[in-house]
Amino acid sequence: MTINKKLSQIKKTIEEIKNITEKLGNDNALETRLEEMTKEILRLKKGIGESIEELDEILGEDDARS
Repeated sequence: MTINKKLSQIKKTIEEIKNITEKLGNDNALETRLEEMTKEILRLKKGIGESIEELDEILGEDDARS
């Protein structure tokens, strides 16, 4: 294999590694975003549960007054 072919092969390999690294970086970013969204969903779920409890208390008080 000539030097030019070897250099070409090295360049191609470096580009492949670079592409793979970028994809892994994107996967990590996506994973981080997914974790953030999961936390936000859990926070909203908790808030909705608390609101339901408050409404139950209010409706229970209204029923007791009637």
